[in-house]
Amino acid sequence: MSLCLWSETHGTCALETLQPVFREILDCSINAIDYDALSSTVCSSTMSSTYGYDLLGSTHTGHGDLSSEQINCLRNIGEGLNCTGCLGDFIEAYRYSRKSAVDARCRRFCISKWTSNDLQNLDCEEFTTEIKIWIQTAKICYNSIFPREKQYIEQIFGGVRAVTHDNFFVAIVEHVAIELNNFAEAVSSIASFRKLFDVLDMYKALFVILPNIQTMFRSISCTNISHEATTTFYSLANVVRKLFSSFEDTVLYELSNTLPPEGTIHSLTEYAMNYVTSISQYKEILTNIIISRPSKSLGNQAHELFFQGSGGTPLGLHMIWIIMSLRINLEGKSSLYKDTSLSLAFNMNNADYILKSITGSPELQEMIGKEYLSMLHNDVAQAKRDYSSSIWHRVLYCLRDDGLNYKFPFYTGILKNSVKKRFKTFNTEFEEICQAQIWKSVPDIDIHRHLRELILRKLLPAYRSFLGKYGGHLQSVRYRERYIKYSIKELADKLKFCFQCAADYQISFSTGRIWMEFD
Repeated sequence: MSLCLWSETHGTCALETLQPVFREILDCSINAIDYDALSSTVCSSTMSSTYGYDLLGSTHTGHGDLSSEQINCLRNIGEGLNCTGCLGDFIEAYRYSRKSAVDARCRRFCISKWTSNDLQNLDCEEFTTEIKIWIQTAKICYNSIFPREKQYIEQIFGGVRAVTHDNFFVAIVEHVAIELNNFAEAVSSIASFRKLFDVLDMYKALFVILPNIQTMFRSISCTNISHEATTTFYSLANVVRKLFSSFEDTVLYELSNTLPPEGTIHSLTEYAMNYVTSISQYKEILTNIIISRPSKSLGNQAHELFFQGSGGTPLGLHMIWIIMSLRINLEGKSSLYKDTSLSLAFNMNNADYILKSITGSPELQEMIGKEYLSMLHNDVAQAKRDYSSSIWHRVLYCLRDDGLNYKFPFYTGILKNSVKKRFKTFNTEFEEICQAQIWKSVPDIDIHRHLRELILRKLLPAYRSFLGKYGGHLQSVRYRERYIKYSIKELADKLKFCFQCAADYQISFSTGRIWMEFD
């Protein structure tokens, strides 16, 4: 006897045969629900790991799936009940069972109902965790769970006219799709630029998933889900622009007056350059979001002319704008130092840190471009010369000829007492600089190497010349060693020792540096 004929005479019995099948389906849902507790444990244990959420992915997506045997059985029963007019109960039971399975599977990925205020109040680590969970869940739902549910409907109800596939499909997955979209929509209200990269991660994930969403929900009955996802996608792009602009303003207008006492790297410099280096990692996707050139003025004509003549991309110009505004801010802070040498050291150290941050990142270096990079190189070189001169000008000033000679008609002589005083002053100034450990203001070995070259190139020739001109006039002076304390070699060795001490200090400084964040 055919299944259809059997169903016509035994409709009630046919309905009873559904019980074991649906029980098995519901058991799958129960398995997914029971697994929720384990998934929560996995979530909590992997919050600090970028890759820990893989545990929530493909390894466990089999929970709640229908086997080919179950699909065949359901299709046969559906065809039989369609002949008896009892298909409605079958459809309703199937819809309820599959919706429960989908809801349970997504709950185990720890989807939470977050409002905009909730997300605003999360700290950065918590926010990052929630974004990672959303991305993983969205990928699994739109790439695996939802397409599979649609496939089940086509396989089971493909020949049944009474079933509108899209409506049936939407009824099963709509709740989860709306939760996913509501979370993404809430993220689009984030106001802290510290959360920019998490928003970018979500935008990037949605960019990849969106074509699947638009294809999956393309019919009239499903357009609301597709429309909301598309709208949220563009809202995320807008919030990225706002957060980017907020960071720019913070770099330019950050007003903290707490300065490193030795003129070393400011915490704003470290944070800002770490931030722009991270931005460069999102170059591809940000190029499609940041599409207008900087419109804010820095109040500097040279900068304005640079932007007017530059042919860089809008994103690259914004990166340059950030670095220019950082340097303007730092120049203002440097004026707060009472000691000119510390002020110059501060400018030199921070400019050099900016330059090294750029040259250390190929992506950032490419975005900045050769023209502005060349300007930075020149600025740093000039800052090193200015700092070197600010420290050693007193020593070099002692090696001048002024005030050491007297002239009479037909006769020129040397003022021996003035020469003695000049050598004595030179020794005092030189030793004070070395003993004051002024090098602590320069905690970078590369800068030390460059400064040593500058100083040796100026000081040793000047001292050699001065010693040659006037040293011989003190040969017969009693206690000559009090005045001429250093030979050329001894002076060079003393400088070498100073720089060696500076290098040791640099190692100590770098291991104890404190990193700060700004909001």
